[in-house]
Amino acid sequence: IRARRHFRRAVELSGGKLAAPYVALAEAVVIPRQDRKEFDALLESAMAIDANAVPQARLENRVLQGRARWLREHADKYFME
Repeated sequence: IRARRHFRRAVELSGGKLAAPYVALAEAVVIPRQDRKEFDALLESAMAIDANAVPQARLENRVLQGRARWLREHADKYFME
């Protein structure tokens, strides 16, 4: 699937220091596939990133980490049991 290829490339180019690819894949691909385990893992990865590692991306990382926390807190709304 092209989305995963783009995800891997985005993580590679950012050195894994941006939360955006993880949150985007979780929302755009994993929720529609209903894969709760991968969803949780992607959001954990996004939240584990040091927001200060790339100073020019600090705001972006903090906003997306907040989005990841919100998605995790509301995950039951997105997944069918």
